Amino acid sequence: MKQKLTVEQRQLLSQNQISSLELLALCNYELNRFMENEYMENPLLEQTNTGTESYDQEEYQTWYRSNYCKPLTNSAGFYEEGIGTNDQDLEISNTKNIHSHVYDQLALDRYPDKELKVIDFLIHSLDSNGFIDLEVPEIAQLTGASERVIEKCLIDLKKLEPAGIFAKNLEECLLIQIGILGLDDENLKYIISHHLTDVSQGKLSSITRALDISSAQARRYVALISTLNPRPLQGFGESQKQYIIPDVIVTMDTDGKWNIEINDNWCGSYQLNDYYLQMMAEVKEPELFEYFKKKLERARFLIHAVEQRRKTIIQITNIILEEQEEFFRYSGKLKPCTMTQTAERMSVSTSTISRAVKDKYLQFPAGCILMKNLFSAPVPGNDGSLINSDGVKQFIRELVDGENKEKPYSDSKLAELLGKKGVDLSRRVIAKYREDIGIPGSFDRKVKNDINKRVN
Repeated sequence: MKQKLTVEQRQLLSQNQISSLELLALCNYELNRFMENEYMENPLLEQTNTGTESYDQEEYQTWYRSNYCKPLTNSAGFYEEGIGTNDQDLEISNTKNIHSHVYDQLALDRYPDKELKVIDFLIHSLDSNGFIDLEVPEIAQLTGASERVIEKCLIDLKKLEPAGIFAKNLEECLLIQIGILGLDDENLKYIISHHLTDVSQGKLSSITRALDISSAQARRYVALISTLNPRPLQGFGESQKQYIIPDVIVTMDTDGKWNIEINDNWCGSYQLNDYYLQMMAEVKEPELFEYFKKKLERARFLIHAVEQRRKTIIQITNIILEEQEEFFRYSGKLKPCTMTQTAERMSVSTSTISRAVKDKYLQFPAGCILMKNLFSAPVPGNDGSLINSDGVKQFIRELVDGENKEKPYSDSKLAELLGKKGVDLSRRVIAKYREDIGIPGSFDRKVKNDINKRVN
């Protein structure tokens, strides 16, 4: 054993660089949730809405859906349309579904005919949100039942699922839901009853002054409200569709130039909170100043990292559009293009490109595609030309479709036939591509063909 001195150079990532890479790997939906959690914990981070600047109490529901109630299947995304449905048929189907859903939860033998008549009327009076915008005296006049009977039916109906159904308005709907959840918090009830407008405008100071609570606590109340459902009947009677939320939207100008937009307008934008910046400048306690300093550094880092993420994704998209011009303009085939080549053009590592396109979709005039699928390794041909892996897979599929089903091609035979087409690949590579496109091996294909012959 002996000791010796060596000189070497290493590149180590700081914690901020690691966090930036983690943010880069998030899709827009995940990023929005991450920033909302940071916003609740960091008083120096202020959220500004991208929608209209002023709201009244009735407009809160629209703001709520666009800013907080974001289901995984977001209607703003790109999707495949199913078979068209007549609006009138949809309304009839919707009513039937709600009627069955409500009656299945009730012990019908407990209700006399006059109460069942009232329940049936109340079901048909529900609007698309699941609310009843009718006063009890008005319902009594329309049904001929007493107000006591109507109130009794409403009490039972408001206990049913989905929580919040049969409420008079959004405020009562949310109050019903927190009651079912067992959240007996007077501050939460007060915010829902009197401060939904302040919530929609982001005026947390009005809430903190009215209830004498901290800003962090007010944010937690707002976050809790965001988990409630403002539209209990959303989705009833509608055909299910699978949605994709594109992270990048590419459009073309009339002059043929591409426009790239990060699809995050539905997310909140963030800036430093002037109120707490002023408080930080005036604070005298060292511990409190140190707390504000750490939160300020974190807020500045996040704002910078999010903006840097946007620039990186746009830069990558620009390179993709240049490399795959034929595909995007004329729906041609994808050209061979690797992440390493893109990384070299941007002077970054390949892992950065991989993180930037991870789980992200790009929407363009002809459709929507996973950004990762726009990259493929080049396969050299005997004539010096290059094709991508998708082209090789297409060749394999064509050869298998045209083979003699009695004597399927082995992977070695496929490699030989591809070599005649100018694609020189090993048997193992052919097997990998074949498995990628879901084609079984030659033995399994022959067994399947024999079984089909016996059945027929």
